[in-house]
Amino acid sequence: MSTTTTFDVRQLPELYRIDPARVALAKSRQTAVWAGRKPDAYPIFFSAGLTADQAVIPRANYREAFFDADLMLCTQFRGACTAANAKSDAVPSIRANLGTGILLSCLGLEQEVFEDKMPWLQERLTKEQVRRLEPDDIKVQGSFARGLEQMRHFRAIMGEAVAIYCMDTQGPLDLAHLLLGDDLFLDMYDDPAFVHHALELCVELTLRTTRWMKEVSGEPAETIYHGNQIYAENMGVRVCEDTTVLISPESIEEFAMPYTRRVAQAFGGAWVHYCGRNDHLTDAILSIPEVRGINFGHIPGHVHDQPFEQVMQRCLAAGKLYKGNWPRFEGESGRAYLDRMWRWAQKGCLIPVGNPAVKGADGFGSVAAAQDYWYALQA
Repeated sequence: MSTTTTFDVRQLPELYRIDPARVALAKSRQTAVWAGRKPDAYPIFFSAGLTADQAVIPRANYREAFFDADLMLCTQFRGACTAANAKSDAVPSIRANLGTGILLSCLGLEQEVFEDKMPWLQERLTKEQVRRLEPDDIKVQGSFARGLEQMRHFRAIMGEAVAIYCMDTQGPLDLAHLLLGDDLFLDMYDDPAFVHHALELCVELTLRTTRWMKEVSGEPAETIYHGNQIYAENMGVRVCEDTTVLISPESIEEFAMPYTRRVAQAFGGAWVHYCGRNDHLTDAILSIPEVRGINFGHIPGHVHDQPFEQVMQRCLAAGKLYKGNWPRFEGESGRAYLDRMWRWAQKGCLIPVGNPAVKGADGFGSVAAAQDYWYALQA
């Protein structure tokens, strides 16, 4: 495959400082916790810096990586190295990182591509165009086809050394929003039958494209790698509800949760992400039997809007897992931060990211020191 970099990507496997035994341990711990079992030690995710020879690997801008498989691989590989170098319970993984609208290219819609930010879908279909669409109109084409080729290229270069995970799947309601734009919100009241038609189409889009991606990556239907961290054997898909956070409880129950549940059922389970705060949405997600866990995006300027203790109690009561980062409080030491995470991790409802404990005033100063403290808590 053509490339615009002189860096030889065939060097990458030699630059990968991975300990297979440590990855196997991380997988066993995550597998246990995601399934509600007690592991030998409760897992935590860390990332670390690159080695000097890894630092020379090219890092492309978003536009360069979108169109060049070698540059996408290099950029993603740098991230995988940060997980591998930390030797924590994060499982390194890479993907063709082609934007939140990538699945819509299977319906002929293409995103705008930028150098300094992720691709974004500006094209929309009219209601009449969407009314006429059927599942068989979903085809491997456009940028999605390019993404599959990038995934094949990754596997040809890396073999089984690092996992390849799915391009951005979003969720049925998020995809419908991308497909129709903000008119979706009015149609929920003015033409709900049409919205349900669009959501049926978006469920089928998610199912077909996820299966196509897993065929290329080799990821089993009910297993997931994700985000350079996650590994689980009792779920196979991630769902986003970034649009769902904006709508009423009644609309959440009618237009989001039934479709999210169908996606989760199709792959033996799911975990769900959304940005912001909507307590009804959180409870609705946690009530779905096939949902294994939840994750929030913490909005800058509002990073403490989600009440940590309340969320953890909700996860514990629902038998679900929270995966991911929580911000440190002002004046909270790194040690106090990990103590706070540990109180819930030991109950089996949290896999935290430990890096917030490392930097700043009263931080540990190094990933190794923070990680040693975490495992000492369990001794």
